[in-house]
Formats: sequence, structure tokens, C-alpha cells
Amino acid sequence: MALASVAGVSTSAFAQSAAAPSGTIRLSDEERNAILDSNTVESAAAARGERESTPAAGRAIHGEVGVMIGSNGARGAYGVAEVPLGESADMIVSFESTRYGNRRR
Repeated sequence: MALASVAGVSTSAFAQSAAAPSGTIRLSDEERNAILDSNTVESAAAARGERESTPAAGRAIHGEVGVMIGSNGARGAYGVAEVPLGESADMIVSFESTRYGNRRR
């Protein structure tokens, strides 16, 4: 609001220009209730992008990688991955490579 006063623009112009987007879709109460009544826990989780709650849903490769850059030529990279093996075993693989460059004396 202070910016509008400084610029010499009426603050009511800002309020009027903040109309609803033209692509807004509004549901009637009956449509909304029909959607809510047919909703299940599984369909809501899928709509949010959550995984299914099956035993094998979490059995995927998970991990991370990273890099580091420092002064005097220091640099490094690392990574780790957890790999599922069968139904009840896992393997973890990791690596790291670091070079510290020219150290000052």
C-alpha cells in the first residue's frame, strides 16, 4: 500500500484488478458432495502423489549424490545408494573421491 501511495496510484485500483482468474471452475454443492462421497483413502493418496501402501511400494533404489568445491583447487564428489535385493535384503553402495588441491603452508 505504501508503494501505491508513493507511485501516485490509487490503492482501490489494486483491489479492483485482483479479480478471480478467468479459468476458475466452481462446483455446485451436489457435485462437490458426489466427489467427496466416492473418495477413498487410496484414491486420495494417489491424488496427492503418495505411494500405494503395498509391501513392494517402497522397494526401489534410493540414494543421494553430492559434490563439493572449495578454495585452492579442493573438489570432491560422493554418492550412496540403497538397492533392494529380493523381498527382505538390501545392498548399500557408496563412493567418495576428494582432492584437496594445493595446501597453503
